[in-house]
Parts: sequence; C-alpha cells; structure tokens
Amino acid sequence: MDRGERMTVSRRQRDRGSSSLTMVLITPIFVVVAFMAFQAAMWAHARVEIRAVARNTAVLVARQDVAVDDARASAAEAIGQTKLVVNPDVTVDSDGVTVVVSIRGRAAGILRGTSVTISATEALPIERHQP
Repeated sequence: MDRGERMTVSRRQRDRGSSSLTMVLITPIFVVVAFMAFQAAMWAHARVEIRAVARNTAVLVARQDVAVDDARASAAEAIGQTKLVVNPDVTVDSDGVTVVVSIRGRAAGILRGTSVTISATEALPIERHQP
C-alpha cells in the first residue's frame, strides 16, 4: 500500500458514523419544521373557509333577500360540515343599508392545545330592485 491509499483508509476510519450522527440530528429538526408548516397550512385553510362562508352569507342577505336568521343557520351549518372550526360563533347584522357577517371560532390543531382563534368579517351593501 502506498501512502495515498493509507491516508484514504485512515480518513474513512475516522469518519465512521458521521452520516448516522447527521441523520440523528437533522431528522428531528426536519420533522418539527414539516409539522409547523403543515399546521400553519391548516390554520390558513380554516381562515379561507370561514371567510368564504361569511362572504356567501352576506351575499345571501344583501342580494337574494334571505332572512337574517336563515342566513345565520345556513352559515353555522356550512361551517359545521367542514369540521375545520370548533365552536363557531356566527353573527349576522343588517341595518337595512348594509349587512355585516362575522364568524369567529377556533381552528383545530393537529395536537391538543395547538388550536388558534380565527375570525372573518364581511360587509356588503344591500341591493334591491328599485322600480
């Protein structure tokens, strides 16, 4: 064996286990970061869903002349079907000129204790046919 081969062999012997150590340190960090990203995506999706329900409810009252109580019940049912929001509180107010729909609840988390409070409010002017 010449000197170059001996250096290569001894270098390999010194690096024994370094890739395993790297994996042991990096894998948990990757799992935590992936978990956090997935959790944030779930919360963002829940916000988008309640905003869409609030907007649709406001449209029902403002443009399709649906009663406020019926619209509130419809919004609560729509949110309940998604199962993304726990304990939703739906408020629909109309003063004859505008309709304001507010939805508040807790976006479910992956683990117990990781839920967050989310809310959405939509306001639209009431549009009716004027003869």
